[in-house]
Amino acid sequence: MGLVLESPNSKRFENAKYEEFIQLFSRTRHRIFAYIFALVPHQADAEDVFQRSSLILWNKFSDFDRERPFLPWACSIAHYEVRNFLRSARRDRLYFDEELVEQIAVARTSKAVESENRLDALRLCMERLKTTERELIEQAYGSEFTIKEFAEASGVSPQTLYNRIGLARSKLSDCLKMRLASKGWAT
Repeated sequence: MGLVLESPNSKRFENAKYEEFIQLFSRTRHRIFAYIFALVPHQADAEDVFQRSSLILWNKFSDFDRERPFLPWACSIAHYEVRNFLRSARRDRLYFDEELVEQIAVARTSKAVESENRLDALRLCMERLKTTERELIEQAYGSEFTIKEFAEASGVSPQTLYNRIGLARSKLSDCLKMRLASKGWAT
């Protein structure tokens, strides 16, 4: 049996492309929306621009250079959608001057990339913690339970739990400082 190559139009190729897009988009969608909302002051308008931007991102995903980060590419597309929206909305309402929008867009893109880098560093540092330390941090900051309730359920005193959390946070902080410094990012 010979080698069968998938054509770009095949269902498997489309499913893989869709899954890759969904993975990248779902990791960054909150930051894309925050970027848009910083430029479009009314939430309903920002949501409309976000929806249009999301569709354009999917339609242009085949143009995305996978060697580059997704977030700046997505924000650049969203930026054009914001500009189109503001141009058409300017007739109806009071909106920011286009030059101000440009300045805000540059600042927000920079902040979004910095935030993405910090989150990546945090993920790596979390992976380097011992399993018990990682679970403790996740429980302390990602749970609906109070430290006191968690301590009671664990059978330890709240102070012991606070001490363990403090040690884990210290390790996490040291790792973050080292990773960010090694990449030349501000701590």
